[in-house]
Amino acid sequence: MIRAALIWLCLALPVSAQELPDWTATTINDFAGLLANADKQTIDQALIALQGETGSQGTVVTLADRARYGGSDGLEAFATRLFNDWGVGEAGRNDGFMLLVIRDDREARVELGAGYPGAADLAAQAIIEETVLPAIRAGDISGGIRDGTLAIIADIARPHAAGMGFDGPVDRPDLMDWLSRVVFFGVFGLIGFNILRKTWQRFQLGRQPCPSCGGAGLVQESEIIQPSDGTGRASQVIWTRCRRCNWTSPRSEGRPISRRSSRGGRGGGFGGGRSSGGGASGRW
Repeated sequence: MIRAALIWLCLALPVSAQELPDWTATTINDFAGLLANADKQTIDQALIALQGETGSQGTVVTLADRARYGGSDGLEAFATRLFNDWGVGEAGRNDGFMLLVIRDDREARVELGAGYPGAADLAAQAIIEETVLPAIRAGDISGGIRDGTLAIIADIARPHAAGMGFDGPVDRPDLMDWLSRVVFFGVFGLIGFNILRKTWQRFQLGRQPCPSCGGAGLVQESEIIQPSDGTGRASQVIWTRCRRCNWTSPRSEGRPISRRSSRGGRGGGFGGGRSSGGGASGRW
């Protein structure tokens, strides 16, 4: 009896003793390094837009393997545990999703929040089989993750947020191309706008006379003040300086900058959403 209990305890240790990976960002956690930079940017912007426009939250995760995180209970159970540990999505809606790709185990899964109907599982299976796995098998794992994420957004997350049903898989190639173009040009448009805006602001500030010496040449500077009390929050301090006489304006506190603390507390990024195991899986 004692021997049986010891054997059971040893078998259970890999699952319970090894910690799940901790998230570093709410949109992408590419722990296995599978994503190209351009695809990261596309996915990140698409997920940010989804949450901003609908309130739905999605995340993409890549891992080298499950074993190091106690994933001996299988892909589906592991994905559900990871989803619930992070709390993907909003607690009151449970409409978050996670696209999980595990390199060495050659597995991919779409994990859906508990708020999605069972029909969404069929749409997730179609995305795995028709979008994610074909690209991975063709050697484009980054593209498969990118297009899979965009497909989940277009076929599952947005229709659900709009109160639409799931009638089955839709023809996505043109839609994926359109979404990729919109995200690509939108990202570079925003970057260009911000560059022009900041350049204009610096130009206007440089023309203003210094209150001390009266000469032109004011500049704005900032620095990050690290917390000394261990709260995990830093502040950005911004002030104006004259390049001629080194006059400076009184320092003004900018907005606090959040820095994620350790594994305690799941707030500050994800919203405490839950999954009951819905979704779809596949292997390559």
